[in-house]
Amino acid sequence: MNLVSVTCFVFAFMVVLTSANEPNDYTNGNFAVPDVPKREILRCMVCKALVDEVEIAVDKVDPHKKVDMGSFRLDGQGNVKQNLVPYARSELFLSEVMDKVCPMFRNYVVASYKATGIPTLLRIETPDGKGMNPEMSNVNIVPNPEVNEQLSSYCQSLVEEFEDDIVSMFAKSEKQLHEKLCVTVAEVCPKDAVPDADDSSSESSDDFDFDREEL
Repeated sequence: MNLVSVTCFVFAFMVVLTSANEPNDYTNGNFAVPDVPKREILRCMVCKALVDEVEIAVDKVDPHKKVDMGSFRLDGQGNVKQNLVPYARSELFLSEVMDKVCPMFRNYVVASYKATGIPTLLRIETPDGKGMNPEMSNVNIVPNPEVNEQLSSYCQSLVEEFEDDIVSMFAKSEKQLHEKLCVTVAEVCPKDAVPDADDSSSESSDDFDFDREEL
């Protein structure tokens, strides 16, 4: 065995020995994948993120843009006026959002906070698409493509079953949408899984902690 072969063998042995003594850290490429949040938690986090994504889409529309609802109304002086509503709150726009929202979950990752181990669901990029979500530095990502595929599936099931409710809530500019949709209507989140104030940020996804199990 020549010197090069001996050197390579010793290096490989040291790498294996070092890896065996190091704690599992999947962010550095080790394959000891942590427990994935169980289905109930994932569905709840997806529901809240679904609300966030619709709010993001609504906020991107010019608030002065109106659409004619094809009907008329009386103003305070009894004059007949066209029934114009903000385009972002129209059934037309919101239905288009429903058709496009679930593929957005390909831009999400399941993760857990480094400090607490609490599971969360994070957008990889900021809503404007101009940079990385700053929260990414505070979490460990669950490197499981199958779980990421489940996110879109959970979203689609929510949209298929509750699209009319979602469209109605946003058309009426209702408040506390996380609680109304995810707790009251869809019943995929417990009451304590959503904040009292209707915070539209995806960071609300980590406000609770259940026991975790693999999918």
